[in-house]
Amino acid sequence: MTLYCLNPACPSPNNPKTHNYCQGCGQELSKTTQGYLFCDRYYIKQVLGEGNFGRTYLVEDQNFHNRKRVLKKFIANFQGQNLEKAKELFQREADILDTLKHDQIPAIYDHFQHNKSWYLVEEYIEGEDLITEFNREGTFSEEKIKSLLKDLLPVLDYLHRRNLLHRDIKPDNIMRRRYDHKLILIDFGGVKEVSKTRGTVIQTPGYASIEQMTGHPQPASDIYSLGVTCVRLLTGCFRDHNNENDAIYDSLKATWLWQDYLEQQGKQISDNLTHILNKMLEHLAQDRYSNVREILEELEDSIPNNQFIETSANVSNLDNTKANNKILTKLIKNQSILVFVTLFSSGIIITWVIKSLIYQSSILLWQIIFDYVALFSIFILLCSLGIWLILMIRNKKKQRQSLTVTSLKPSNITKKVSSNVAVKTSQSPSICPNTSKIQVNTSVKKAHKKRIGSLKPFDFKVVKVNNQGKIIENKVKKNQYFTVDLGQNVYLEMVVIPGGKFFMGCPKKEGRDRQEERPQHQVIISSFCMSKYPITQAQWEQIMGYNPSQFKGENKPVDTVSFYDSLAFCKRLSEEVGIDFYLPSEAQWEYACRSIINPSPYKQLDGVEIYPPFHFGDTITHTLANYNSTRTYQKEIIGMYRQQTTEVGSFYPNDFGLYDLHGNVWEWCGDDWHETYQNAPKDGSIWTDGNEQYSPMRGGSWSAFPFYCRCATRTKVQRNSRSHYNGFRVVYNFKKKG
Repeated sequence: MTLYCLNPACPSPNNPKTHNYCQGCGQELSKTTQGYLFCDRYYIKQVLGEGNFGRTYLVEDQNFHNRKRVLKKFIANFQGQNLEKAKELFQREADILDTLKHDQIPAIYDHFQHNKSWYLVEEYIEGEDLITEFNREGTFSEEKIKSLLKDLLPVLDYLHRRNLLHRDIKPDNIMRRRYDHKLILIDFGGVKEVSKTRGTVIQTPGYASIEQMTGHPQPASDIYSLGVTCVRLLTGCFRDHNNENDAIYDSLKATWLWQDYLEQQGKQISDNLTHILNKMLEHLAQDRYSNVREILEELEDSIPNNQFIETSANVSNLDNTKANNKILTKLIKNQSILVFVTLFSSGIIITWVIKSLIYQSSILLWQIIFDYVALFSIFILLCSLGIWLILMIRNKKKQRQSLTVTSLKPSNITKKVSSNVAVKTSQSPSICPNTSKIQVNTSVKKAHKKRIGSLKPFDFKVVKVNNQGKIIENKVKKNQYFTVDLGQNVYLEMVVIPGGKFFMGCPKKEGRDRQEERPQHQVIISSFCMSKYPITQAQWEQIMGYNPSQFKGENKPVDTVSFYDSLAFCKRLSEEVGIDFYLPSEAQWEYACRSIINPSPYKQLDGVEIYPPFHFGDTITHTLANYNSTRTYQKEIIGMYRQQTTEVGSFYPNDFGLYDLHGNVWEWCGDDWHETYQNAPKDGSIWTDGNEQYSPMRGGSWSAFPFYCRCATRTKVQRNSRSHYNGFRVVYNFKKKG
């Protein structure tokens, strides 16, 4: 066992356990092994890793409230001209890293030289690398590999379109971020610009392509390394640095053997994924994909549009019942055959009756045969009628089950809502301007009607800030709301959102290549009501009977809820109250968040309206919302990081009187996920016909940096994901009378 000195300047940090003083730097090991204050700013907590070119440390930044950072030391030693050249290369690398602004690439905070060594200070990603995940969960499935590719290929596309190469893609350099499960590409120590001249060879044996090993890397080299990463995670075969043998690669023939290995293990991979991986792993760069967008297109083609993950216990039970009655189900569903058999047998029987009237006795052979055919037809007709009867009974059962099961299925929920933003007046109340009452249909039970209050006005204070985060406007606004009594002094407040039109999406001036937030398009929204706050734990527990949240507190937003959990809440709330509640559409959410009452100041010469990124104005601060304010958006000062949710209503509302739209918890929307806004609906309805495995979430969370709390930000999340970053709010769609 050795004692490891945490002094980054120490040239030889490993020490025998018997030593009291470090043999590398001479400092007392009882202090340097527990922690070390470096450059009077960074408190070294532990070593994260070490490679051929650098060593990484977990540090706390004393200048920023002890925020966790990663300190990377470039450990190569040079002298004379080589030292100046190394310094120049390091500075260029730092400059390149500083230009990278991507959610799945760690941000760089600082770079400096100390005692002829160079250091980078980067964002600390809370999570684990894929090697650690593999050791815990075992080999990756096909779906997990597809998810990996879909998550990382856009990051490579981001780099390659900037003429940059990573050059060291491997499971160790891919981390899964804990709060949203996204994959983060780390360790950019080998990043370089694409060049025709031979460069310094940087590679990891077993992951580098032939052209990279000869000093001529290109974008196809990163594609190759990512393909190797996939097949090693699929097979669980990682090259042993102490052994040249590789179970899935024949170096003499330059041939990959991963398919043979999987077959020996009894595992099968689809032809589509096999084709994709083999093309990524071609020996010659010219035979691989020319860019990552080609891979993404082939991946999209391989994913069925009707995939759906059932999480409801009721739905699972229904599926089991269907499986047990598979033969009968096929017979009943095949109604065209049933209709044909019924009509054909009826025709024979009618013909037989007519024949019997004409020919009184059956003497001839054809008459005798026809009599038997007619008797058999009568039997077939009776069977057909029996099947029709079974079909009618099953249909009635399905209608009853749809009240408790089908409404939990996103495709049914979204299709029901997308047909019209406002629900039918026969099923929901309407707000009458003359009486300011919620008029409930008489078919609703009286007990339900008593739970809905009348419309009431309320006042609230709204602030606007400049790009420095300073308040430049302070006004009192008014709006209307109604309450729903959930029992035991728990109330749900629903704020009226007036109808209007706005430009949905992100303008280019907000920065970054956020194609999922474009193109900007005009949407016309009908009036609706939205909950004043995200659904709280008290409201959830009153309706659902339990509390799944990690950060407990009655007035804190409920967290750790999936998309399906949110739908179940809406369904049960609707049943108990007597009016229909839904998750908001993305258009409704963004319109409500922006709360642009007067759009004229935002009109551009081309007619498009460009709004501020936040409903507060040009930026956001820790006094305005609960988010990770250790990173800034504009020129505001660094703020606190609360590291948990806060009670709803703790900050200023927007112009509609809605609270906590920026930060606190990500909020589910009812739409299917779409990669862009191309062909998005223009009426504010829920957008279906997309990827039903995912839904968009909006607004950021308590752990999100300011960029991800913007009005336009949308993130792709699996519908069955339960995370302490996830919450939601509800809407009620109505039509006004008169």
